[in-house]
Amino acid sequence: MKKQLIAVGVAALLALLGVVVLVKYASDADERAFEGTELVSVVRATADVPLGTAVADLASSVESVQVPRAAVVPGALTSLDAVKGKLTSVALVPGDQLSTAKFTDVVTGEIVVPDGMQELSIPLSGARLAGDVLTAGDRAGVFSSYDGATANPINDLLILRVDAGDGGAEDAGTVVTVAVDTIDAEKLIHTMEFGTIWLTKQTEATTTDGGKTITQKDVAP
Repeated sequence: MKKQLIAVGVAALLALLGVVVLVKYASDADERAFEGTELVSVVRATADVPLGTAVADLASSVESVQVPRAAVVPGALTSLDAVKGKLTSVALVPGDQLSTAKFTDVVTGEIVVPDGMQELSIPLSGARLAGDVLTAGDRAGVFSSYDGATANPINDLLILRVDAGDGGAEDAGTVVTVAVDTIDAEKLIHTMEFGTIWLTKQTEATTTDGGKTITQKDVAP
């Protein structure tokens, strides 16, 4: 029995040594792979980051890592200092290297339209544009109403600017300009032509799950 226990102990020790040797080999392999390769520090995303996020809010969603120079993207950032005060012009996903092309300026209260998107102006008034709380850089939800039906077809809409008429937010001449892709532009224009638009102000904590197209029977069965 004693011999069996000794044998089991020796086997366990050999297995542990095997694991240690394997880990060391893998570590040495990584070092050998980078041997002679120039490494460069870059900043990359560690979490999903929405388009229009302020650089000041990125600290918990990025990290500094070293990568081979050949793998560095054009305009890669070595720190966030170079884009201080800017906003992300694209959505980021974990592993994305941050570069100057992925940020846009805020100029006199107006957000520069992100690359690949287009501007669309929406004439609204009063409560339909969330009172007077929407400003450049905000995110908005779009609610479209047609002949007894209401839906929420668009969320996280980037507000580029809000031009209020002389009467402020209650003025029918207030125009909200947004950044949209083609499909969202089509949805907004269709609603402006044939229905009514309401905008809501959204934040990072806003939850949009659980919505559906609402008709009169859902409100007053």
